[in-house]
Amino acid sequence: MDKPLFTAPHICLTAIDAKDDAAALATWTQDSRYIPLAEIGKAPHPLSELQAKEMLEGILKESDEKRNTFWFAIRTPDEKEMLGIIGLSWVDWANSAVYMDLSMKDTAEYSQPSTREALELIQRYVFHEIQMHRLSLNVPEYNEALIEALTVLGFEQEVRKRETLYRFGRRWDSLHFGRMARDWEKQIS
Repeated sequence: MDKPLFTAPHICLTAIDAKDDAAALATWTQDSRYIPLAEIGKAPHPLSELQAKEMLEGILKESDEKRNTFWFAIRTPDEKEMLGIIGLSWVDWANSAVYMDLSMKDTAEYSQPSTREALELIQRYVFHEIQMHRLSLNVPEYNEALIEALTVLGFEQEVRKRETLYRFGRRWDSLHFGRMARDWEKQIS
């Protein structure tokens, strides 16, 4: 496969730098458009730059120590702006399965080519580079733009957990999407 591993027309995936990226992440958490898209299961709240730096340092330290997580910053091609963070938050080497997290800077970014390209690059990394069998993630049902991007790319909804999330004054379902290596290989060939 001769395609670049970490670059696409509108984005590139780079290493996360806890010191340099903390300001952007802290800014995102102050934005009401970002908060509902924060990690499922954790109470969303604004972070100071110091807290964001400590959080990023924590995930990078865990990645170095356990070797079962991989995190990337999603940046503009010139690497000047961080648009999101995509990570393999759990790699099950024994079963060739990967769980992914994706967090874009705001709701609008999920509708942009950056999200689709990041998902395409991470699939190539997971299925081609580290030779995994399946890739999955959870998505709140109100993130319609991400659901659409996943569906276009061939992810399938595998599980619907009813009314597990409380946002915007009501209960929402959590949707589990998955993709198999064989289906990705068929699509790209």
